[in-house]
This record gives sequence, structure tokens and C-alpha cells, in this order.
Amino acid sequence: AAQAAGLCRQWATAEGLGSPQNAMKYLGQDFEALRQQCLDSGVLFKDPEFPACPSALGYKDLGPSSPRTQGIIWKRPTELCPSPKFILDGTSRTDVQQGDLGDCWLLAAIASLTLNERLLSRVVPKDQSFQENYAGIFHFQFWQYGEWVEVVVDDRLPTKDGRLLFLHSAEGSEFWSALLEKAYAKLSGSYEALVGGSPVEGFEDFTGGISEFYDLRKPPANLYRLIRKALRSGSLLGCSIDVSSMAEAEAITRHKLVKSHAYSVTGAEEVEVLGHPEQLIRLRNPWGEVEWTGAWSDNAPEWNRIDPRRREELDRKAEDGEFWMSFSDFLAQFSRLEICNLSPDSLSSEEAHKWSLVLFHGRWARGATAGGSQNFPGSS
Repeated sequence: AAQAAGLCRQWATAEGLGSPQNAMKYLGQDFEALRQQCLDSGVLFKDPEFPACPSALGYKDLGPSSPRTQGIIWKRPTELCPSPKFILDGTSRTDVQQGDLGDCWLLAAIASLTLNERLLSRVVPKDQSFQENYAGIFHFQFWQYGEWVEVVVDDRLPTKDGRLLFLHSAEGSEFWSALLEKAYAKLSGSYEALVGGSPVEGFEDFTGGISEFYDLRKPPANLYRLIRKALRSGSLLGCSIDVSSMAEAEAITRHKLVKSHAYSVTGAEEVEVLGHPEQLIRLRNPWGEVEWTGAWSDNAPEWNRIDPRRREELDRKAEDGEFWMSFSDFLAQFSRLEICNLSPDSLSSEEAHKWSLVLFHGRWARGATAGGSQNFPGSS
């Protein structure tokens, strides 16, 4: 049986199955076939594999008897606004606003993903809308165990008091990000399964890329150059502030940084201040608010010391969760930087290499090879 399964997998791989162009159908659900069935019958899709019921929400804090789940009503976007849009005026990191779910790590990864249009269009196919061929079904692609997987969901979303409970766009009529979160929750088992994680987990599932980690208490001398190179090459970057105990989690510092919270790194630029170069870095809080208030923040006096044209180019004074800070402050305030590269080439190398790929297929076995979340390294 094992040999037969191995041969089947080899044949499927040879036919391109698992590639971005021919993704595996998660739970055997084919988006095109299911959508056509709904269009032919005139009935909106209801996903039998991830139904709009308490089990999709969670098992403990979001379980059926939890006070947090009382009053939740599942609604389609067409019930929430008169003219919903899948994508409105393009995708951007401001489309990602955290709701009542502790998945800031995932939101930071999604926000970073919006900086790379090619990658985003692979994860979020644009052949879907609420106008043309709308059937209440949407699909997304994720990288899982060496192959691309297509996940379909219906568009029933958890709401409370007429508003989306979890991830939402700053623009109330746009729903691609909320539906992406639902598809990832389905792949993970429930919304609650998304609580707690690291941005690099999302980076890898969105790209199939390879990660590097940097301890900002002992940064390499050329780290700023590496960050700029990573952003130029389309890598995804995230950072966070370590805590010594869970009691510190999401505590807010004097300058409005959130501890044990995932931020996206969205830009890095050098400016000239009184004839001297200053290295700046741009971050985004997935909450969509609570921004750094120190040097180079939205209304800081440092902006008055640079060329007005450069200031206009970089400084967006908006409470959108995104802010600039000096690179020296970044190193002093943050503990950890994660970079997901789209090829195995190290950012520290100026050379491009030819790589060969070998995949080993196996399975997790309880008590033998099964591990746990990287948040709990002692559980393996």
C-alpha cells in the first residue's frame, strides 16, 4: 500500500498536480465544479466541510458554551452591505484590520503579502467577485507540505451586532481579507486554531519560501542592507518584541509599541538630515491603530529637518497602524526579525546559486515523530 501511494504521488507530481497552476483540491472540493453546480441550481453554496456552526469557531475560548460566542450570527457579505466587493480599488495592507481574534501573526503575514502583487494573486485568485458568476463560493491557495492546495469556502462570516467579528477591511464593503482568513481557519480546523503563532508560519504557507531569523539584540552589522535587499526582492518580513512572561503579552510601552505582538515590516528608506544620512524603517500594526509615538512617528519634529519633497513622499499622517521609526530605535525596541525568502539564496550572499530540490513524504506519528506548535518547543 505504501509503495502504491508513493507511485500515485510520483505520477501526480509528474502531471503537475500540486503546482500553482494545478493545486491539490483540499478535501476533494473542486471550486469550478461546485460554483457551476450552484449557478445551475440557483442556490448559494453552503460548505458541508466547514459549516457555519459553533465547531468552525473553536473548541475552548471560542467553543459552543463560551460567552464570547454568544450572539454570533453567520452572514453573507450581501447581507452586511448593499454592494459588497471582493477587492475594491486594489489590495493593500490597510485592507487588513484585526478583529476579536488573537491572530495578529497571520494578519502581519497577510499585510506583508499585499506588498507583492504576484504572490498575492497566487494566494487570492482574482477570478471571483460578488457580481459576475456569484454563487456564494470563493477559493484560495496555500502551500502545504511541498505542494499548493486549493481551499474553497462559502461566504458566510461570523458577525456580532451586524459587524464582522474577526478580520475585516478598513473599507466596510471589501471582503477578500475576511474570506482569506476563513479559508486559512478551515485549513487549520477552526478560527480558534489561528490564535497564537509567528508571522513566518503565514509567510511560508503563502509562498513556499524559506525563512531566516535574526536576534535583534545581536544583529549583524549589515542588517539594514539585508532588510532593504529583502524588500526589493519581494521577501516577506515581520518583527516582534519578546516578553519574559505571558503577563506582559500585549502590554503597551511608553511609546505605544505592543509587546509579544506581530508587526509587518513594509519599507526601509534612507533620508538626509542636516547633511547626514538617517536610516528609517516602516512597520505596521495589524490592529490598524496604536502607532509608535517616538522619533520619526507621524507628527514627530524630525520630519521638519528633511527635504519637503522627501517628507511628502514618505510621511503619511494617518491613524492606520503604519509608522516610521529610526533603525537604531528599531534595534533598541524590537527583539526578533523574521524574513521569508522566495528562494534558498541567503540575503547575506551577493551570488545567485543553482539549487536542486528533494522532497521526502512521510507522516506524523504520535509518540514518535509528531511535534507541536513552535510556540511550545518542548512539546515535540
